[in-house]
Amino acid sequence: MDAIDKKYFEKRERLLNAIRYQPVDRLPYSGVMNGTVDSLQKAAGGADYYENPKEVYAAAMRHWDADCVLQFVLPDRLDRKVGPNAEVDVHNGIMSVLYRMVGEWIKEHGKFESAEDIRDFCLTVPDVSEAPKYVDVDNVRQRYIELIQWGDFLKPAVWLPTPNMLVDWMWYTSMGYENYLMAHLLYPEELERLFAFMAEEKHLSNTVVARTIMENDMVPLVYGGSDICGNDGPLVSPETLRQLYFPHLKRAISPIVESGIHWLWHSDGDIMPIVPDLMDCGIDGFQGFEEDKGMDMYALSETSCKNGKLPFLHGSINVTTTMYQGVGDVRKDVKRMVDLSDGRGGGIILGTSSSIMDNVSTENIFAMYDAFANQDNL
Repeated sequence: MDAIDKKYFEKRERLLNAIRYQPVDRLPYSGVMNGTVDSLQKAAGGADYYENPKEVYAAAMRHWDADCVLQFVLPDRLDRKVGPNAEVDVHNGIMSVLYRMVGEWIKEHGKFESAEDIRDFCLTVPDVSEAPKYVDVDNVRQRYIELIQWGDFLKPAVWLPTPNMLVDWMWYTSMGYENYLMAHLLYPEELERLFAFMAEEKHLSNTVVARTIMENDMVPLVYGGSDICGNDGPLVSPETLRQLYFPHLKRAISPIVESGIHWLWHSDGDIMPIVPDLMDCGIDGFQGFEEDKGMDMYALSETSCKNGKLPFLHGSINVTTTMYQGVGDVRKDVKRMVDLSDGRGGGIILGTSSSIMDNVSTENIFAMYDAFANQDNL
């Protein structure tokens, strides 16, 4: 085993021990999402980000000694050209056929203009019983392995991709907010066809993914979520979600949960009204706490999961407040997360609340990583 692999397994052990409330030498911390070109270049020793964005990002992660990388989001979204979704054929095995069907619908009928358009599209979704026709288990296994291997260049950091293993609720991005939200009210049965079919697809593919993780000793931790909430809570009522969405989410991810694989749920907005529902599905970790928008991270930290344990949390240096303040404020935000871990006996991965934007000072980004690396001196 070479030095990089040895350090990789040390980071992997630290990460898993933290989320399992076992002793760690220090809290693990993640690499930045987005970040700034200046900070990445400086951390990488002055290398030109635009010549080799992947390599400069990886060098910055090594400089900062990051334990893990969630997603792979670069400044200026260059990840769309050099990231995993550009270099791994995720549509052949991992992505739901529904994304292709939506694209074909738009080509034939034009953009979704009403809730009725969504109703009509949902009526074209195959019946749940037909889901096995659309899931090639060999492709699922191969694409997942390729996706994990894609992140080898990030080592010794542990790569945690977002392989779209859940039932997506964010169809408003292609169908329009008003149309989509109205469809929940006017055409719930038709809309549920979409969720039910995708759930069966994902149940089948996640059975393969869970087996692949366990058989290949991959990191038993997956990352993903769907933006369901805004600043005022869920975009539709929790009652509606409980009828139309959560039973299907639970069905989709059950092979992962039942295999003992941990799930870190990416969450935007105030998710507190639906935390019990997410936990009932088997979610045991959360990332992305917009506390300045009303999210109560401390209440979440005290809410027991379905497995009887407290959730593990990834965060939460606030990217919309703290990262625009002084170096001292950055250090204080890191310290409160260290203190939270001390108070609950673990369960914390240090990181930002969301993506760091390009107008954040390089000084604050370096101050954050210095505080991460020197937790005992805060």
